[in-house]
Amino acid sequence: MKKLNIVLIVSLLVASISHGQDGSSGRMKNIPDSVRKNMPKIGTVSGILLDADGGKAVSYASIAVISVRDSAIVGGALSDENGRFSIDELPMGRLSLRITFIGYATLNLDPFILNPMQPEYDAGSIRLNASLARLKEVEVSAEKLDLINSLDKKVYNLDKNIVNTGGTITEAMQNIPSVTVDIDGNVALRGSENVTILIDGKPSGMLGADRKAVLNQIPASAVEQIEVITNPSAKYDASGMAGIINIKTKKEKMQGMNGTVSAGIGTNDKYNFSLGLNNRSSKVNLYTNYSFRHEKRSSTGDSYQLNFYPGRETYSFTNISSGNRKSDFHTGKLGADFYLNKNNTLGINASLTTRSGTDPDQNDYVFRDSEGNIYEQYQSTAMGNEKNDGADVNLDYRRTWTGSKRELSATAGYSSNQRSDKNENWSSTYAIGDIPYQKSDNENDYSSLILQADFMQPIAGIGKLEAGLKSTLRDIDNNQKLYSYDQASRVYLLNILKSDQFIYTEQVFGAYLMYTGNWKKLDYNAGLRAEQTLAEGDSKSAMTTFSNDYLSFFPSAFVKYNFSDQRELQLGYSRRVNRPETRSLNPYTDYSDSLFLRTGNPYIKPEFIQSYELAYSTPLGPVDMTATIYYRYTDNMISRFRTLDTATTVSTLSYVNFNSSENIGAELVLRYEYKRIGSVMGTANFYQNKIKAGNIESDLQSDSKQWNGRLNFNIKAGKSTSLQITANYMSPRVSPTSKFKGMSGVDAGIKQDLWKGKGSISLNVSDIFNTRNFRISHFDDFYLSEYTRTRESRVATVSLSYRFGKQDTNLFQRKKNQRSQQQSDGMDLIDY
Repeated sequence: MKKLNIVLIVSLLVASISHGQDGSSGRMKNIPDSVRKNMPKIGTVSGILLDADGGKAVSYASIAVISVRDSAIVGGALSDENGRFSIDELPMGRLSLRITFIGYATLNLDPFILNPMQPEYDAGSIRLNASLARLKEVEVSAEKLDLINSLDKKVYNLDKNIVNTGGTITEAMQNIPSVTVDIDGNVALRGSENVTILIDGKPSGMLGADRKAVLNQIPASAVEQIEVITNPSAKYDASGMAGIINIKTKKEKMQGMNGTVSAGIGTNDKYNFSLGLNNRSSKVNLYTNYSFRHEKRSSTGDSYQLNFYPGRETYSFTNISSGNRKSDFHTGKLGADFYLNKNNTLGINASLTTRSGTDPDQNDYVFRDSEGNIYEQYQSTAMGNEKNDGADVNLDYRRTWTGSKRELSATAGYSSNQRSDKNENWSSTYAIGDIPYQKSDNENDYSSLILQADFMQPIAGIGKLEAGLKSTLRDIDNNQKLYSYDQASRVYLLNILKSDQFIYTEQVFGAYLMYTGNWKKLDYNAGLRAEQTLAEGDSKSAMTTFSNDYLSFFPSAFVKYNFSDQRELQLGYSRRVNRPETRSLNPYTDYSDSLFLRTGNPYIKPEFIQSYELAYSTPLGPVDMTATIYYRYTDNMISRFRTLDTATTVSTLSYVNFNSSENIGAELVLRYEYKRIGSVMGTANFYQNKIKAGNIESDLQSDSKQWNGRLNFNIKAGKSTSLQITANYMSPRVSPTSKFKGMSGVDAGIKQDLWKGKGSISLNVSDIFNTRNFRISHFDDFYLSEYTRTRESRVATVSLSYRFGKQDTNLFQRKKNQRSQQQSDGMDLIDY
């Protein structure tokens, strides 16, 4: 939706609260000015805006509160996505509302009165009539924006996403500015995969220890919004080098009984189904949702490696792989919000997820000498069976104070995840027929407990002070067992050298203090966060224990200058940390591929990041623009590092700390909307990455430049028909020992509304030209390798959805009538 030219003026003039009474109470007429000046601003007005014709909510309309005494604007707000508004800190006296919105006639409501005994007024359901110009020229709908782009974060509304209907969260994130996703589902924010991913603002057991696999299965239909915060303040956890991606699942809040049901079918054995229900009254909101996804996804890969070791004849080998993964994913959520009274809200919700699947994989190896002659070849086959169960339970409490923006909130959350991977391996080099020569059983248990409390206190009407405490306790137990077939006894024996149990515990205790204020056109924020980390690891097979305890401080500061309502400049700074993941710490060596071993490093240190960001947002005629320049400096950069044993030709991939890395970049977001046709949004991100790793090898360093971009077209093909086309591109990038060769793709979708807007049918095709291939090369002093991998990405999906139920707008009128009755009980009213 095109950015509105909205001016919200909050007057702090003493004159707005210091006029003589000219109303019904004679004894209030001569209140001294000193008394009037100190009268508290404790008034609140609320209501809901609806279209007079269709009854739909009118979102993002401007509501101004006007003093009848002198016509001064004493408060204001925008209606939210459901048409609701609430304006507080209003002075006592006779006030009125003026409502404006593009496409609707300006509406001035009759005056109402606020007084110390009745400081709240509910305007109920307010019907807006279409303006004459709108009726003659163009129909304006109060729909959500596909992207709400602000300086501090970007909010992407998935219900506006046609091309990923019936898809997954990973596919949806490919269309979000600043975010890139590779073919394996690894999510990166501005070029860095060290990003914190939250679900409903919290770490979730749904993600467990393999977040990319789970994100690849969560249906997009279960998610309402995705928030991207590139430079978080001290209020947020300090973890995550690049920032935070928050996935907000659906939680309907409409009055009365409402629901949504959808189903879809895709090419190559793909199905999905979702159901969401809620029932809200004045005292409680009950909600539940369920999603199911069945998927079959094929993949292929081929690699070539040339080895040229000193004193040995050059040789090479090729590997061709293929797989066909099948999986089923179920997720359900049940919750309730209890409105104990107007100041206290208690919420509780629980989520359950289960994922099961099979993953057959085949690899063919061929070895050639320097003449190109084959001297060895063999085939290996693997069958994987996995099961993943997760659970989240959360208890939330919120306390507010009448007449003040003071707020207290507290949260307690428990998450758990149990993952089981069972694999069987066959090889042509073992002459034992159809019997697997090796079996493995990997059990991973994850649990976390989060306790958090936050308090916000307004200060003198010009700022606010925020403080909070948080503790995060994580326990991870990974038990991997490998069994080898013994032909003599015809049983599988535990291979102690290739089995491991790794136990890791991490406790992070945090506290923050932050102040936000404003002076004229300047908004500012400064905060400090402290986190004490206690980490312990125990590898049973390597007989290695380690611990790492450290106290860290994370300052943040932001300054924003508002040239006008639509033009602003912001400068921000924050310090963050990226703690090593358990797989990078575990010293156990994975021998599943005899030529390519993997192991962790228990001695790697956390990396600390200093992040600077300068952002400018302004309209350029009909185009909305946000331009950002950012810089990140990282100490002790954590990186994968591959070494080669020239005697055995076996390579080992582990983790090390490089000296440092520097990342400087620029991001541009442009959005143009023309009501009769639709909108187009273009984003581009350019960055340069310098890595210094002289602590590993004297000349090990890199300087690479990369950019990525995307175009998103939303086209109104008819009154109830929408078309969406998206295209994205990731340029090549270079690291000290590898080069990624770039990737691109185009998606398209069309949606037709049905049954007067209550339902819709959509068709979308992802990666139309089948170009999302992952290509990378590795190089060292003694080898050169090329690797290409494709994952089935061209998928066509047909989806049908239907919304039912009706909003109970009479609830607001009932409240209004109750208050009107209370006001008629002989109370003296004050009119200024």
